[in-house]
Amino acid sequence: MSLSVDNNKAGLRKMDMKLENYPTCAVEALTRLETLIASRNKQNMVMQIISEYIFLERSAKDGPLKSQALPISQLNLFQEFQLIIALIEYFSRPGRDATRNAIFLSLFGSHLTPQRSKLLSRLISTAVSGSVAPLLSSAGTWMQQVGCKTPLSLEVAQNIVSDFISYTRKTPEQLKHLPMVGPHFAANFMVAVADLYLNEQRSHVLTPPPDALLDTITEWMTENPTLCQASQQPLILPAGAIAMPFATPLAGLLRWVVLAPLVSNRAAYSNLHLSLLRTLQQLVSSGETTALPIQDLMQIVQSLQNHCARLSESKTDPDTDAAYQKSMERFAQAVQIALSSNCITNQIQLLCVLESLPPHKLMKIVIAAHKK
Repeated sequence: MSLSVDNNKAGLRKMDMKLENYPTCAVEALTRLETLIASRNKQNMVMQIISEYIFLERSAKDGPLKSQALPISQLNLFQEFQLIIALIEYFSRPGRDATRNAIFLSLFGSHLTPQRSKLLSRLISTAVSGSVAPLLSSAGTWMQQVGCKTPLSLEVAQNIVSDFISYTRKTPEQLKHLPMVGPHFAANFMVAVADLYLNEQRSHVLTPPPDALLDTITEWMTENPTLCQASQQPLILPAGAIAMPFATPLAGLLRWVVLAPLVSNRAAYSNLHLSLLRTLQQLVSSGETTALPIQDLMQIVQSLQNHCARLSESKTDPDTDAAYQKSMERFAQAVQIALSSNCITNQIQLLCVLESLPPHKLMKIVIAAHKK
């Protein structure tokens, strides 16, 4: 270990770790990390500093953190609040995006303790409430790096729904303006939150999103037709870091509008459907090649097949089922535009699977036109 690294650690060791000096030690640690985090051979020290001086983590035996011990945070609720404020202030400072993103990814990696995970959700909700653009930008980068549909990202998305949707009568203006403050985060949030609802693979039933959430996302998509593409913007990462593949909310939101008639008659789904069609049309004119993954579209097909199986059990003909007909009409319209834009992967496989569904006039025309 170099002399400079020893000096950095020694300086931190001299800090008084008594509770009354918190969060001073955390703020100082964040500043020191900026000089360490660029050196890839100092990552172990970075992780130790973060654990001991920022999150006050200790081993189960209440001693210094050991590599094999389960870390337990000693932060009380007031100290968590202090840390959130300190992090908001730190990420609001002028500075390089690459440094901020590196610090955020080091603080909240892909494997978090329950305490860190909860604190992360509270931190991001606070950033949404305060419209803290630099922190939301780093949070958007974090979501892409850990995966928008991983349990960590889904927990963040669910927490935002709870904080801003579930327990309020009116959607706060801060959430309405999120696409303007943090478009990359807003796009990745939509990927995650779309996975939480109308998803039989997750809950085995088609649970629609809360009305206020649906209205908010519909408003986002109507006013910002290119919002789905915000997740494609290049990530600003430290040297040597590898950017993970992006995901767009198109497929998840398409699942919402196609399956919605099976469980809901809200007009907002029609508006969201039109917004999605406009977005797909823009991809055609702009030459973008945003893919709708075949596995996501197969998920829609599977839910439609499940619905038809239930209709069969009740001896109902899909031709006479208004919900199925409306779902298929929306699906056919979207598939037609998506095929024209060449943004569906494995097109032949999709067309063959679509033929397995009970016939629908418009879908038959779409299939015939693209199988030639």
